[in-house]
Amino acid sequence: MISHPPATDTERVLAGIWCEVLELPEVGAEDNFFDLGGHSVLLHMVQDRITARLGAAPPLVDLFQYPTVRGLAAHLDGDAGAGEPLGRTARRPGGGRSRLAARRARTGLGGPGRGE
Repeated sequence: MISHPPATDTERVLAGIWCEVLELPEVGAEDNFFDLGGHSVLLHMVQDRITARLGAAPPLVDLFQYPTVRGLAAHLDGDAGAGEPLGRTARRPGGGRSRLAARRARTGLGGPGRGE
C-alpha cells in the first residue's frame, strides 16, 4: 500500500502515467520521479502522455521543477501554494527574466548581435 495515494483527478492521471512510463505497479503522490528511476528521456514520454490525456502541454522544465505527482498536479491545476518547485523558494511575479537571460545580461554575453 502506498503511503500517500493520489487524491485529485489530476494526481490520479499523473500517477497512472508514471506507472506506465516507469513500469511500476503504483506510485504515491509524494514519490519523486527521479528517485523512482526516472530520467530525462522518460520525461519526454511523460510530457507526451500528459498532453494527450490532460490537454495541457507543460514545458519540459516544469517536469524537472515539479518532480512529485502532487507538486506537478498542483502546478498544472494552477494551485500556486500547493506545490513549490524543486530548488526554488519563490516564484517570480509576472514571469520576469529567465535565469539564463539574467546571467547573460550580468556577464555581457547577451544583447545586440548575440541573439537577444
